[in-house]
Amino acid sequence: MTAAQHSGGGWRTLSRPELGLADVISNRISASSRIQEGCLRSLRSAASLLMFSDYGGAHKHARYEVLSFLVSTVHGLQSFDTERRRLREGSLGVERRMSYKALNDRVRMRSLRAYLDATDQLQGLLVNFALDKRATDRLSEGYTSDTAFGHLGIWADRPFGKLTRVGHLAAILIEGVRRDGQNLIWITDEDEIAPNDPKHAEATKILGHYLNSYCSGAMGHFRFGTTASDAGDLLIEDLAAAPDLAAGCLGEVLSLIAPHPESSSVERLFLPAGGSVPAKVIDIATWLADSSRTLKKLNLVVHGSSVDCSIRNFEIVTRLEEF
Repeated sequence: MTAAQHSGGGWRTLSRPELGLADVISNRISASSRIQEGCLRSLRSAASLLMFSDYGGAHKHARYEVLSFLVSTVHGLQSFDTERRRLREGSLGVERRMSYKALNDRVRMRSLRAYLDATDQLQGLLVNFALDKRATDRLSEGYTSDTAFGHLGIWADRPFGKLTRVGHLAAILIEGVRRDGQNLIWITDEDEIAPNDPKHAEATKILGHYLNSYCSGAMGHFRFGTTASDAGDLLIEDLAAAPDLAAGCLGEVLSLIAPHPESSSVERLFLPAGGSVPAKVIDIATWLADSSRTLKKLNLVVHGSSVDCSIRNFEIVTRLEEF
């Protein structure tokens, strides 16, 4: 480990070529200008990291699976909490959950930009991984009942594979941003990776295994929960909405752009502006492209035609011919 990694200055790379694509991803994130030392210092100054995750692209016609992770701290969400309470006391109300699929609701859509503005006040990092479904096996394991960390009950192939991909990518991210001894509290959307109490307990064990395997120093306590643990004030739901919106939007953007985005030499995702693109896509994509505020954002696309991956950012353009 480098001096910077010990001192908390920069991204902690895995520096483990035997991990293949995971090591490539870690190195690419490290090279991004969006991973700023000020952001990492604010994360490492806390006793505990808070992570919220959501996923998109599960339907069979999606070319990409998108896994989104928001990392912050208790202190880092205070300004967001103030603004999102104001929003809920006003136009959004106290019943509607913000989610990508629910943005056909007019009240949610009218509140979207205000919610995104509030989210930009989070001190932390939003990382979105879009995996070409031809590449998912590079970050997946098949189900087996007997493991190095105990016996598992029966899992179907799809949710178990997804759980292992979530574990790989989350561990890359946490190793990159953490300091030794930090606790991790992780909240996921209610999803097939933790559909009930027994599977939730096993998922916690599996994810803990990936974190321990990737992290180069001692971790503190690890807790894994779902949005069902919201205390009733919708804070957890509102934090989890950020990766939900990001995953939904990124998946739709990748379905809108040219059939083979990896053929472009430009390190951007071009989104055609105009009436054919839903307003929610324009609003969220514009938000994802902007890291000028407190919340830093990174969109990483892994293509299936190469062992490599590329980090691409959003740019709104007006003509498809510009691809």
